[in-house]
Amino acid sequence: MAKRTLVCDTSLLLYLGRIAQASLLPTLFESVIVPHPVVLELDAGRLLRPDTIDPRTLDWITQTAVTQSEMDHLPPNRLGYGERAVIAYAYAHSGYTAGLDDLQARLLAERLGTAVIGTIGILIRAKEADLIPLVRPHMNALQRQGFRISLALYDEVLRLAGEDDEEPKGST
Repeated sequence: MAKRTLVCDTSLLLYLGRIAQASLLPTLFESVIVPHPVVLELDAGRLLRPDTIDPRTLDWITQTAVTQSEMDHLPPNRLGYGERAVIAYAYAHSGYTAGLDDLQARLLAERLGTAVIGTIGILIRAKEADLIPLVRPHMNALQRQGFRISLALYDEVLRLAGEDDEEPKGST
């Protein structure tokens, strides 16, 4: 599979950073782009929790502005500014992947024909690339950090990762 460029939303960086797996991104993607509104959301997060990742300190991240023209191409929606910026930028640059966890944001991006991957998809792809041995411990770590996932999705992720016959299940 050819590597693509990832346009990264707040949640991917936040949660992968909190479980010390953000370094998977430059290995799995040709490049990682973070729109300025996402950088600002992470800045706000550091006010509450100082260990929140700072994309300015990572040499593998390219920060970018999103033009008003790119934003104007999106249909009306109620998404946050960071999510809209990610979708607008990925949509404006054919072949880019939008890194999103929010369901409504994912649905909008997919409706526009933009490829989407979330935090869980990153972990599955990392296992497929032999970058991590198991998905389960990372899923459990995500949950401990406040990442919400239903038991049904947790089970489906383990099935996709080939880990559905192992140890206890996660919590909701």
